Amino acid sequence: MAVTAVSCSKAEGADYSDGSAAPESTPSIIIPTSPAKATPAKDCKQSTVALAPKAEMEGVQLEASTDPTLTSMLLKNTGSLSVIVVPDADFTTRLVAAPYASPADDASKAALSAAVNSGSLGVDSGLPAYVPLTQVFIVPPQWAVCALTDVVKEPAGVRYMRDKRSSAEYFVAKGLADSLFSKFKANKAAPALLKCTKNTLQLLKEHPDLQGAEFYAEILGAKSSCRAGYKALLGNDEHAAQQTGTSVLNVLEGTPELLETTRLYDALAQG
Repeated sequence: MAVTAVSCSKAEGADYSDGSAAPESTPSIIIPTSPAKATPAKDCKQSTVALAPKAEMEGVQLEASTDPTLTSMLLKNTGSLSVIVVPDADFTTRLVAAPYASPADDASKAALSAAVNSGSLGVDSGLPAYVPLTQVFIVPPQWAVCALTDVVKEPAGVRYMRDKRSSAEYFVAKGLADSLFSKFKANKAAPALLKCTKNTLQLLKEHPDLQGAEFYAEILGAKSSCRAGYKALLGNDEHAAQQTGTSVLNVLEGTPELLETTRLYDALAQG
Protein backbone atom coordinates (compact mmCIF):
# COMPACT_ATOMS: atom_id res chain seq x y z
CA MET A 1 0.00 0.00 0.00
CA ALA A 2 1.36 3.44 -0.83
CA VAL A 3 1.74 5.98 2.02
CA THR A 4 2.09 9.76 2.23
CA ALA A 5 4.11 11.32 5.08
CA VAL A 6 2.85 14.66 6.50
CA SER A 7 5.07 16.47 9.02
CA CYS A 8 3.84 19.35 11.29
CA SER A 9 6.59 21.58 12.84
CA LYS A 10 7.53 25.22 13.43
CA ALA A 11 7.28 27.18 10.24
CA GLU A 12 10.62 28.20 8.86
CA GLY A 13 11.40 31.84 9.69
CA ALA A 14 8.63 32.24 12.32
CA ASP A 15 9.38 34.95 14.97
CA TYR A 16 8.32 34.27 18.58
CA SER A 17 9.43 37.71 19.84
CA ASP A 18 7.05 37.66 22.85
CA GLY A 19 9.30 35.10 24.43
CA SER A 20 6.81 32.29 24.30
CA ALA A 21 8.16 28.86 23.66
CA ALA A 22 8.00 27.59 20.17
CA PRO A 23 5.49 24.75 19.76
CA GLU A 24 6.98 21.30 19.69
CA SER A 25 7.13 19.52 16.40
CA THR A 26 4.42 16.92 16.02
CA PRO A 27 5.18 13.45 14.74
CA SER A 28 4.74 12.71 11.07
CA ILE A 29 1.27 11.48 10.22
CA ILE A 30 1.06 8.52 7.82
CA ILE A 31 -1.93 8.78 5.49
CA PRO A 32 -2.54 5.65 3.41
CA THR A 33 -3.30 6.16 -0.25
CA SER A 34 -5.01 3.62 -2.49
CA PRO A 35 -2.91 2.16 -5.32
CA ALA A 36 -4.16 2.59 -8.86
CA LYS A 37 -6.76 -0.08 -9.52
CA ALA A 38 -5.68 -2.68 -12.07
CA THR A 39 -7.84 -2.95 -15.16
CA PRO A 40 -8.32 -5.86 -17.58
CA ALA A 41 -6.20 -5.87 -20.71
CA LYS A 42 -7.78 -4.53 -23.89
CA ASP A 43 -5.49 -6.50 -26.20
CA CYS A 44 -2.40 -8.71 -26.01
CA LYS A 45 0.22 -6.07 -26.80
CA GLN A 46 1.29 -6.06 -23.14
CA SER A 47 1.39 -9.86 -22.89
CA THR A 48 5.12 -10.05 -22.25
CA VAL A 49 5.20 -12.44 -19.29
CA ALA A 50 6.28 -15.77 -20.76
CA LEU A 51 4.31 -18.92 -19.95
CA ALA A 52 5.23 -22.53 -20.55
CA PRO A 53 4.73 -23.45 -24.23
CA LYS A 54 1.62 -25.46 -25.04
CA ALA A 55 2.73 -28.59 -26.86
CA GLU A 56 0.62 -31.62 -25.99
CA MET A 57 0.79 -33.17 -29.46
CA GLU A 58 3.14 -33.76 -32.37
CA GLY A 59 3.43 -30.90 -34.84
CA VAL A 60 2.03 -28.33 -32.41
CA GLN A 61 3.76 -25.77 -30.23
CA LEU A 62 2.09 -22.60 -29.03
CA GLU A 63 4.32 -19.96 -27.48
CA ALA A 64 2.25 -18.34 -24.73
CA SER A 65 2.54 -15.11 -22.76
CA THR A 66 0.32 -13.03 -20.47
CA ASP A 67 0.25 -9.64 -18.72
CA PRO A 68 0.50 -8.94 -14.95
CA THR A 69 -3.30 -9.02 -14.57
CA LEU A 70 -3.56 -12.44 -16.28
CA THR A 71 -6.51 -11.13 -18.30
CA SER A 72 -4.74 -11.57 -21.62
CA MET A 73 -2.97 -14.48 -23.23
CA LEU A 74 -1.14 -14.27 -26.53
CA LEU A 75 -0.78 -17.61 -28.29
CA LYS A 76 1.63 -17.78 -31.24
CA ASN A 77 1.83 -20.96 -33.30
CA THR A 78 5.51 -21.84 -33.58
CA GLY A 79 4.78 -25.44 -34.53
CA SER A 80 4.60 -26.96 -38.00
CA LEU A 81 0.84 -27.56 -38.34
CA SER A 82 -2.30 -25.46 -38.04
CA VAL A 83 -4.38 -25.36 -34.87
CA ILE A 84 -7.93 -24.25 -34.17
CA VAL A 85 -8.45 -22.15 -31.03
CA VAL A 86 -11.80 -21.56 -29.26
CA PRO A 87 -12.68 -20.00 -25.87
CA ASP A 88 -12.68 -21.95 -22.62
CA ALA A 89 -15.66 -24.19 -21.88
CA ASP A 90 -17.31 -21.58 -19.62
CA PHE A 91 -16.82 -18.78 -22.17
CA THR A 92 -15.22 -16.46 -19.62
CA THR A 93 -12.68 -15.66 -22.36
CA ARG A 94 -13.18 -14.09 -25.76
CA LEU A 95 -10.83 -14.31 -28.74
CA VAL A 96 -9.66 -11.45 -30.95
CA ALA A 97 -7.17 -11.22 -33.80
CA ALA A 98 -3.53 -10.38 -33.08
CA PRO A 99 -2.18 -8.85 -36.30
CA TYR A 100 0.76 -7.30 -34.42
CA ALA A 101 2.12 -10.82 -33.75
CA SER A 102 1.14 -12.45 -37.07
CA PRO A 103 2.45 -12.43 -40.67
CA ALA A 104 1.84 -9.18 -42.52
CA ASP A 105 2.55 -10.28 -46.11
CA ASP A 106 -0.32 -10.47 -48.59
CA ALA A 107 0.26 -14.14 -49.47
CA SER A 108 -0.05 -15.31 -45.86
CA LYS A 109 -3.13 -13.19 -45.21
CA ALA A 110 -4.84 -14.35 -48.40
CA ALA A 111 -4.02 -17.99 -47.63
CA LEU A 112 -5.58 -17.75 -44.17
CA SER A 113 -8.67 -16.03 -45.60
CA ALA A 114 -9.09 -18.84 -48.13
CA ALA A 115 -8.80 -21.48 -45.39
CA VAL A 116 -11.31 -19.68 -43.16
CA ASN A 117 -13.86 -19.38 -45.97
CA SER A 118 -13.50 -22.87 -47.43
CA GLY A 119 -16.25 -24.44 -45.30
CA SER A 120 -13.93 -26.59 -43.21
CA LEU A 121 -15.41 -25.21 -39.96
CA GLY A 122 -18.76 -26.90 -40.60
CA VAL A 123 -20.71 -29.33 -38.44
CA ASP A 124 -18.27 -32.22 -38.95
CA SER A 125 -15.19 -30.22 -37.99
CA GLY A 126 -14.87 -31.83 -34.56
CA LEU A 127 -15.74 -28.61 -32.76
CA PRO A 128 -18.62 -28.30 -30.25
CA ALA A 129 -21.73 -27.14 -32.11
CA TYR A 130 -22.42 -24.41 -29.53
CA VAL A 131 -19.21 -22.45 -30.31
CA PRO A 132 -20.08 -19.49 -32.56
CA LEU A 133 -17.94 -19.25 -35.69
CA THR A 134 -16.94 -15.72 -34.68
CA GLN A 135 -15.06 -17.35 -31.80
CA VAL A 136 -13.36 -20.07 -33.85
CA PHE A 137 -9.85 -19.05 -34.94
CA ILE A 138 -7.72 -20.97 -37.43
CA VAL A 139 -4.12 -20.35 -36.41
CA PRO A 140 -1.59 -21.61 -38.99
CA PRO A 141 2.17 -21.73 -38.31
CA GLN A 142 3.56 -18.29 -37.36
CA TRP A 143 0.10 -16.83 -36.75
CA ALA A 144 -1.17 -15.67 -33.35
CA VAL A 145 -4.45 -15.15 -31.52
CA CYS A 146 -5.31 -13.06 -28.45
CA ALA A 147 -7.47 -14.32 -25.57
CA LEU A 148 -9.03 -11.80 -23.14
CA THR A 149 -11.08 -11.88 -19.94
CA ASP A 150 -12.83 -8.99 -18.19
CA VAL A 151 -12.01 -9.82 -14.57
CA VAL A 152 -8.59 -9.08 -13.07
CA LYS A 153 -6.81 -12.20 -11.85
CA GLU A 154 -9.28 -14.44 -13.70
CA PRO A 155 -6.81 -16.10 -16.08
CA ALA A 156 -7.62 -16.06 -19.76
CA GLY A 157 -8.32 -19.58 -20.97
CA VAL A 158 -8.74 -21.30 -24.33
CA ARG A 159 -9.11 -24.70 -25.89
CA TYR A 160 -7.13 -25.74 -28.95
CA MET A 161 -6.64 -28.70 -31.24
CA ARG A 162 -4.38 -29.74 -34.11
CA ASP A 163 -6.37 -29.51 -37.33
CA LYS A 164 -5.63 -31.54 -40.46
CA ARG A 165 -8.05 -29.69 -42.74
CA SER A 166 -6.82 -26.15 -42.19
CA SER A 167 -3.20 -27.34 -42.24
CA ALA A 168 -3.65 -28.73 -45.75
CA GLU A 169 -5.75 -25.79 -46.93
CA TYR A 170 -3.28 -23.21 -45.68
CA PHE A 171 -0.29 -24.99 -47.21
CA VAL A 172 -2.01 -25.20 -50.62
CA ALA A 173 -3.27 -21.61 -50.57
CA LYS A 174 0.04 -20.19 -49.32
CA GLY A 175 2.07 -22.07 -51.93
CA LEU A 176 -0.24 -20.90 -54.70
CA ALA A 177 -0.37 -17.32 -53.39
CA ASP A 178 3.43 -17.09 -53.27
CA SER A 179 3.47 -18.09 -56.94
CA LEU A 180 0.56 -16.00 -58.20
CA PHE A 181 1.12 -12.80 -56.27
CA SER A 182 4.19 -12.00 -58.32
CA LYS A 183 1.82 -11.52 -61.26
CA PHE A 184 -1.57 -10.63 -59.75
CA LYS A 185 -2.92 -8.50 -56.92
CA ALA A 186 -4.34 -10.32 -53.92
CA ASN A 187 -7.98 -9.46 -54.61
CA LYS A 188 -7.76 -10.74 -58.17
CA ALA A 189 -6.18 -14.05 -57.16
CA ALA A 190 -8.44 -14.61 -54.13
CA PRO A 191 -11.17 -16.57 -56.00
CA ALA A 192 -8.58 -19.04 -57.32
CA LEU A 193 -7.17 -19.56 -53.83
CA LEU A 194 -10.63 -20.18 -52.41
CA LYS A 195 -11.40 -22.69 -55.16
CA CYS A 196 -8.22 -24.54 -54.26
CA THR A 197 -8.97 -24.68 -50.52
CA LYS A 198 -12.44 -26.03 -51.29
CA ASN A 199 -10.87 -28.61 -53.61
CA THR A 200 -8.45 -29.52 -50.81
CA LEU A 201 -11.31 -30.02 -48.36
CA GLN A 202 -13.21 -32.19 -50.83
CA LEU A 203 -10.17 -34.38 -51.50
CA LEU A 204 -9.60 -34.86 -47.77
CA LYS A 205 -13.17 -36.14 -47.45
CA GLU A 206 -12.97 -38.45 -50.46
CA HIS A 207 -9.42 -39.76 -49.96
CA PRO A 208 -8.42 -39.26 -46.31
CA ASP A 209 -5.42 -41.59 -46.61
CA LEU A 210 -3.64 -39.65 -49.36
CA GLN A 211 -0.44 -38.00 -48.17
CA GLY A 212 2.48 -35.94 -49.40
CA ALA A 213 3.23 -35.44 -53.09
CA GLU A 214 0.40 -37.74 -54.18
CA PHE A 215 -2.14 -35.68 -52.26
CA TYR A 216 -0.95 -32.32 -53.55
CA ALA A 217 -0.50 -33.58 -57.11
CA GLU A 218 -4.16 -34.57 -57.11
CA ILE A 219 -5.18 -31.07 -56.02
CA LEU A 220 -3.00 -29.33 -58.62
CA GLY A 221 -3.61 -31.89 -61.37
CA ALA A 222 -5.02 -31.18 -64.82
CA LYS A 223 -8.54 -32.40 -63.94
CA SER A 224 -8.97 -30.59 -60.62
CA SER A 225 -11.17 -27.58 -59.97
CA CYS A 226 -8.17 -25.95 -58.31
CA ARG A 227 -6.20 -26.19 -61.56
CA ALA A 228 -9.15 -24.78 -63.49
CA GLY A 229 -9.25 -21.80 -61.13
CA TYR A 230 -5.65 -20.70 -61.48
CA LYS A 231 -5.55 -21.63 -65.17
CA ALA A 232 -8.43 -19.21 -65.81
CA LEU A 233 -6.53 -16.55 -63.88
CA LEU A 234 -3.57 -17.18 -66.19
CA GLY A 235 -5.70 -16.59 -69.29
CA ASN A 236 -6.32 -20.32 -69.81
CA ASP A 237 -2.69 -20.67 -70.84
CA GLU A 238 -1.98 -24.40 -70.42
CA HIS A 239 1.79 -23.95 -70.41
CA ALA A 240 1.62 -21.25 -67.70
CA ALA A 241 -0.77 -23.37 -65.66
CA GLN A 242 1.58 -26.35 -65.92
CA GLN A 243 4.53 -24.25 -64.80
CA THR A 244 2.59 -22.83 -61.88
CA GLY A 245 1.36 -26.25 -60.76
CA THR A 246 4.86 -27.73 -60.92
CA SER A 247 6.35 -24.82 -58.99
CA VAL A 248 3.73 -25.00 -56.25
CA LEU A 249 3.97 -28.81 -56.04
CA ASN A 250 7.74 -28.55 -55.47
CA VAL A 251 7.06 -26.29 -52.51
CA LEU A 252 4.28 -28.45 -51.08
CA GLU A 253 6.41 -31.57 -51.20
CA GLY A 254 8.53 -29.97 -48.49
CA THR A 255 5.65 -29.23 -46.11
CA PRO A 256 5.10 -31.28 -42.92
CA GLU A 257 3.12 -34.51 -42.93
CA LEU A 258 -0.61 -33.93 -42.42
CA LEU A 259 -1.47 -35.44 -39.04
CA GLU A 260 -4.99 -36.24 -37.90
CA THR A 261 -7.16 -33.75 -36.07
CA THR A 262 -7.02 -34.13 -32.28
CA ARG A 263 -9.39 -33.50 -29.42
CA LEU A 264 -9.50 -30.12 -27.68
CA TYR A 265 -6.85 -29.32 -25.06
CA ASP A 266 -7.04 -26.59 -22.38
CA ALA A 267 -4.60 -23.73 -21.92
CA LEU A 268 -4.69 -21.10 -19.15
CA ALA A 269 -2.76 -17.86 -18.67
CA GLN A 270 -0.90 -19.16 -15.65
CA GLY A 271 2.07 -21.34 -14.78
